[in-house]
Amino acid sequence: MNVWKRQWQELIQALEQKGADTQFSVGSPVAESGLAEVESRLGIRLPHELRSLLKEGAGQAYVYWSLPDAAILPFEVSGGLGWDVDQLDFFVSNEEEYTGEQQRYLSFHLAGNGDELLLDLHSASGTAVVHWAHETAEYLLLALSVTEFVDKITALGCVGAEEWQYPEFCSESGLDLEKQASRQWRAWLHEYLTLTLGQAQKELPLLLRYAEMFGTDQEIAEAFGQYYAGEVLQAFLNRAEQERNSQNKEAILCLAGDVLKEQAADFVRSLWSETSSVKVSRSTLAYLSAQCLPGDEGLEHVFRMLEVSATPAKPSGYMANSLLQNFHSRRVLVWMEDKIAFPYGGWDALYVHSQPAPSDIVQWLGGSDVQRQIVIAAFPALYDKGAGSFGRAELLQIRSLLEQALEEAVLKKEKQAVRDALGRLP
Repeated sequence: MNVWKRQWQELIQALEQKGADTQFSVGSPVAESGLAEVESRLGIRLPHELRSLLKEGAGQAYVYWSLPDAAILPFEVSGGLGWDVDQLDFFVSNEEEYTGEQQRYLSFHLAGNGDELLLDLHSASGTAVVHWAHETAEYLLLALSVTEFVDKITALGCVGAEEWQYPEFCSESGLDLEKQASRQWRAWLHEYLTLTLGQAQKELPLLLRYAEMFGTDQEIAEAFGQYYAGEVLQAFLNRAEQERNSQNKEAILCLAGDVLKEQAADFVRSLWSETSSVKVSRSTLAYLSAQCLPGDEGLEHVFRMLEVSATPAKPSGYMANSLLQNFHSRRVLVWMEDKIAFPYGGWDALYVHSQPAPSDIVQWLGGSDVQRQIVIAAFPALYDKGAGSFGRAELLQIRSLLEQALEEAVLKKEKQAVRDALGRLP
């Protein structure tokens, strides 16, 4: 237990330094009297290995981590390992199984999505660790004993405990540290925890990996500046071509746009061609256009895309927001005027992203019903982002229009939305 605890602490501390969201706790060992209470409640004698873990190790342990959104992961994983003596209970997947093998599995950890980690009391050791997937009701053997499970899952960085996290690292006998995916993940995690920008910027391939791991802030973008733009673009394209995961491939291309900006304009223009050899999703194409093309040029492309793909005649607010939000352009407000309609979901978010001036807010509050409702829904976010730009005369106009909207509102939900907007005003 001391070895595990040290390994967990080192992992969590290193992940925290990289900006990960983490949780970590290890409780005290359980006294014999406490174990006797658990056994009395369950009506069984706990397996020897589990008793030892609780009595000589810890009655409770929890390790959790989640990497920042900027990280492009080789596998869809996060950290989730734990147990709690007070939560030990027999596992029953549904009412029909309750009269059958209701005392075969002992649940010791519940994942956030509803999956569970179980001890198979009918196994040779009495503590084989099994994963149960709540959506498919399928069981997956992870290890033949608790000790083996904790050793191996710790070596894998405590990944778990949702169903999609384990299969890549499992063979027929459970978690397999020699499997290619396990080796790849452990190498990636080690590099993630140890690679520094100073080391990475010495070699372009290393710098690309660093950007995949940590995104592209100004310092990272400047590090790419020591290389020719064409060389950087080709390196990103080569890396994207090697990537098997389609989402990761597109994320890598978006990184290229973040790094190169207008230096990648010709490449992005080529993506709009029907004969382009590089195929990307509409959202990636819109994002790259916002990052790399002159504003008006990129907007015109995306406007045409929305008009062609809209079904029925007008695009939905959610579709429009997904493709236009990264332009942060007031031109979008003009384009929106004859496209918006009820329900206005998505349009209010796009209105905020498009950076309306106070005069735009006044105009829309005094406009059509749907314009007014969009601004009212968006107003708390609008005011919080741009309070300093509101002049006294504009604030008076806005208050008057909101008070008028409050008088005309019928539904409680509408009235509350207007009150929330008014509550932001000084």
